[in-house]
Amino acid sequence: MPVWSGKDPEKMDVNAAAVSGTISSGGGHAQLEEVFSAMDVPVLSRTALEEIQTADLEEARLAKEKGEVDSDGIPTITDVAEGCWSKTNYTALSGVICT
Repeated sequence: MPVWSGKDPEKMDVNAAAVSGTISSGGGHAQLEEVFSAMDVPVLSRTALEEIQTADLEEARLAKEKGEVDSDGIPTITDVAEGCWSKTNYTALSGVICT
């Protein structure tokens, strides 16, 4: 998906892209702050982080409401993602795993 720093509903804005990239690489707010600091870019506020956490809790509540829980009662939330990996010199055999 293209990243756009403006307000185009057809494209992911730069803030959403930054958060998405940080989360998908296993990072959190602290890692996002470090990367943005190196680029001298203001980072998302803690308020934004709190909003994300509130949204997570809402997703969990909705999953429980629908009965989408595992055997321990933990909500299961469907997440769709794609990706692949290769060595930096691209000598690895190519492949993608889908689950």
